[in-house]
Amino acid sequence: MVKVYNPIYDTVFKYLMEDDRAAKVLLGSILDKQIKVLSLKNNDYTIVTEDGLKIVRLDFCATIVDKKTKAEEIVTIELQKAFDEEEVVRFRKYLGRQYQDEANTIKITKKRRNRDEEYVLHKPMHIYAIYILGHGLGTGLEYSVLKGKYIFEDLDGKTVEIPKHHEFQNGLTHDLFIVQIPHLSDKPKKHVEKLLSIFDQRQIIDKDNPKFISIDEDKDSSDDYKALITRLYKATVDEDMRGKIEFEEEMERRFQRERYERAELTDALNEAREMITDQHNQILQQQSQLAEKDKQMAEKDRQLAENGKQMAEKDNQLAEQKQQMAENQVASIRFAASLGASPDQIAAQLNIPLSDVLTALNSQPK
Repeated sequence: MVKVYNPIYDTVFKYLMEDDRAAKVLLGSILDKQIKVLSLKNNDYTIVTEDGLKIVRLDFCATIVDKKTKAEEIVTIELQKAFDEEEVVRFRKYLGRQYQDEANTIKITKKRRNRDEEYVLHKPMHIYAIYILGHGLGTGLEYSVLKGKYIFEDLDGKTVEIPKHHEFQNGLTHDLFIVQIPHLSDKPKKHVEKLLSIFDQRQIIDKDNPKFISIDEDKDSSDDYKALITRLYKATVDEDMRGKIEFEEEMERRFQRERYERAELTDALNEAREMITDQHNQILQQQSQLAEKDKQMAEKDRQLAENGKQMAEKDNQLAEQKQQMAENQVASIRFAASLGASPDQIAAQLNIPLSDVLTALNSQPK
């Protein structure tokens, strides 16, 4: 057993992948390709997004050799390592950049038909995207390595075989490889599984100090496995690496503390936002209730006004009826008087007060 730095640490992982031999071994085993030439293209290794997600991204330009046909091809390899389950949007964003980057093309000089004139054609490199995840993808996907390839079908759903190096499909598709560290086999059998076992976190020596792991150097006798172990051991005895890892641990503690504080602040803001929203909804509800009451009061006022109008009309009708009865009574009194009836007789006959009879007769025009 050999004690080495844990390659899950960003500093150690970068150190491992900066070594040409180790990088060719690890990437070649995942892609199942022989890597003839490999060069690291970017230096912006660790990215901390505005959402607090930390991603390690390494981009390579590689010349790969097909193990069966021995055909060579220049390709782009995008390697990303992350431990958050919310990084998929970032992965998509960086992959989109690879498609847009003109550096991921090969310049080819061609001649136009029937002319001596030459022109430059940018032929896109095929992209291999490798994601090393510190979490699993979910139930039913508990595999150490998952490979995703493009499939073409016709309208009947029949698979159409397109040559592997077809320019059109190579330029518009990419191969996908996902390594799930939690699902690495504790008894690896395949060569790639044995190489990836260096990331197995069950090999941590001290849970309180996870920077060191203990690796079985006899697990695989291949030169590839030895190359990885040698590079990790070299990192462990490098004095500068110790300071870099301690700095990374301190930055990780700060990062986690800031992320925790950011999460607490976000929760507090969300809680305050929910409280304000609830209060706003209550105010809107109260305003709605008041508006409904105002509407009901307005309706009652309208009904009262309508009732008042009807009462006024009834009063007018009663006044008119009273006036008409008074006029009829006077007419009856005068008619009876014209027939020679005395006031007493008229009062008795009409069953009205004598004073009313005398008033009607005294008001009679002469």
